[in-house]
Amino acid sequence: MKKKFLVTGASGFIASHVADLLTNQGKRVILLDRVKSPYKKIKQKMIVGDINNFRTLNLATKKVDTIFHFAATADINEADNKPFEAIENNILGTVKLLKACLKNKVKKIIFASSVYAISENGGIYSTTKLASEIIIERLCKKYNFKYVILRFGTVYGERANSFNTIKNFVDNAKKKLKIFRETKGDEVRKYIHVKDVAKLVLNLSKKTYENGHYNIFGNKKINVKSLLNIFKREMPNLKVKYSKYDKKNFNYKTNPFSFKLRIGKEIKLKKYISLQDGIANLLKKWRKKLKS
Repeated sequence: MKKKFLVTGASGFIASHVADLLTNQGKRVILLDRVKSPYKKIKQKMIVGDINNFRTLNLATKKVDTIFHFAATADINEADNKPFEAIENNILGTVKLLKACLKNKVKKIIFASSVYAISENGGIYSTTKLASEIIIERLCKKYNFKYVILRFGTVYGERANSFNTIKNFVDNAKKKLKIFRETKGDEVRKYIHVKDVAKLVLNLSKKTYENGHYNIFGNKKINVKSLLNIFKREMPNLKVKYSKYDKKNFNYKTNPFSFKLRIGKEIKLKKYISLQDGIANLLKKWRKKLKS
């Protein structure tokens, strides 16, 4: 019997490419999403359902060996506008999925996180990803099943979401012959094509990489101005403009890894109850109860 693989958020950008590659390699693939995936292949099984519905998750995880968990609120701005919905989808949905994994003895979960997980940027989105990472790591260690944390950088390619930067550049270039960047264009990225990402994801699902965190970037750094110069070479009539000030919220400039541990400050009283007096008082009350 072939192993079964579940892909949550399967109609999404990266997830749909991962599902394609799994099927192309002859794997048994189950897709889970709120809507039927337009990219579903004949050999794939589709379950339409919500990541927050435990019955759906219980059904989807039966006899599954490995889960590729992509289901989430993925748009940084949407997460900021609807923070409680993002928490429910990204954190609570992950917790429910882990419970289903334990119940059905799933062996491994591969979690789609983000470079924003350990960044001071990214707003509530980054918080949900970091929280999910920690929960997955602790519960997997406690209950002895495997995990892989994937922190994605800037991905581009076919099937990109509406909030994807390069997709927006392409759409504006084609429709308006204009691109406006709400920054000065000096931010640096390491763009990576989604098909390369899918290959890396499948490689990282191998036993060699279990119980680890992996950053997925392209192999070259480039600033946004240089990226848009590529567009201009391809489309000589294209007009590109930049903002004098960086207007985009939540985005990092050059290095997303900026998370700082919140170390608490010690607060002191002028006078404390001594440990001896405190314990004596507790025992005194206990003795009093025994007598009554």
